[in-house]
Amino acid sequence: MNTLGYVERLKRNDHYSEVWWDSSPAVYLPYKQHLLEKYPAATTYIDALMPDDIAQPKGLCSVTTNPRLVTAVILEKREYWSSRFNLASLSPSELRKQLYNEVILEGAATLKPLWVQSAQVEGWISAQVDPVDVRCTERMTARGLELHRLAPNVMVKVPGSLEGLATVEQLVALGASVNITFCFTVAQFQAGIQTIERGMATARSNGIDTRRCKYVITFMIGRFACQPEFTLQAAERGLALSAEELRWAELMIYEQVQALVAASTVPVKTLLSSIKVDVDERGNKHCWHLEKTGQTATCYTLTPEVVEFLIERESHGKPVMPAVEPQKPPASTFAKLIRIPYFYEAYFIDSIEPYDFGNHEAFINACNEANSAHRRLADYCVRLCPVTKPFKRALNALLAAEFGVIA
Repeated sequence: MNTLGYVERLKRNDHYSEVWWDSSPAVYLPYKQHLLEKYPAATTYIDALMPDDIAQPKGLCSVTTNPRLVTAVILEKREYWSSRFNLASLSPSELRKQLYNEVILEGAATLKPLWVQSAQVEGWISAQVDPVDVRCTERMTARGLELHRLAPNVMVKVPGSLEGLATVEQLVALGASVNITFCFTVAQFQAGIQTIERGMATARSNGIDTRRCKYVITFMIGRFACQPEFTLQAAERGLALSAEELRWAELMIYEQVQALVAASTVPVKTLLSSIKVDVDERGNKHCWHLEKTGQTATCYTLTPEVVEFLIERESHGKPVMPAVEPQKPPASTFAKLIRIPYFYEAYFIDSIEPYDFGNHEAFINACNEANSAHRRLADYCVRLCPVTKPFKRALNALLAAEFGVIA
């Protein structure tokens, strides 16, 4: 078996590329054990990609979390997390925030040695502001500052809405590292780069050193083409999009984004998330998001399922190879895609206004998923904390279940 792993192959293209863990550090070792048991012939590769200590300077080098992942970790080990607090002294909203913070704090502490050893290049953990605040800059900024102050290696994750970008500018100006998420268009990347640049300028004017800060903008690549609006608009124009053409649409946006990032003087990287593994008609697995990208500096955040795909391919002697040159779709595919507003509004830099970033279907659906997890955690905290007034208990339960907020 070739022991040169995916990370090493990726870095041969560009040393600044990175591979992150798209889950909580709490599930890292249990999942590694699962892989070792399932793929005993790939032990060498598994150990290289996932050393026992996630803070070792090789393999997966940072971590992304989101409300769904944090909620899952808490509810998987409820007693472990809730036993840290005096429930009688906390309101449900206070408990929810402290539980969330505790997961981030534990993850940050796990990664801190790598953060120090790498001179703050690696060892970061992304922590997302509350998704219910996506349209409120003030609340996102306040929560972002709380997350920033939890630990020095916390990167604040903020949705790329118009209001979120205003939050990003304020956070960057105060010396925070940021991850702009829910991004699906080149225009969002352009606005994000400009926002970070303004925040850095303000920081410098106030004597705040940003040289060790980390900035990424997340293209949720696998969530772009699966939205119903895309195929609906295609059908209304008499077009049928194949599975490959849908993936080409995502890859074309990636190439545009990479060109934009490369031309910028702002120290920002593209982070690819929502990476998808496809299965062809013969049952063979492949992942264009990994195999047709990576010729220039790119960060990838891999779910446990995508990590397993890499290991499975390695164990079969068919390693995943990053692209070594830009990928171009067939001319007929581009001619078809460019007729569809859903695609060309994402592809061209000036085709969507910042106000509409938060109205994009993929943005809305990603936000809805995050809100669902937020409501689930809020409901758990309502049931866990004692409420002295029966009416308030009922009201809290209703608000948590329906809206993810607490009276």
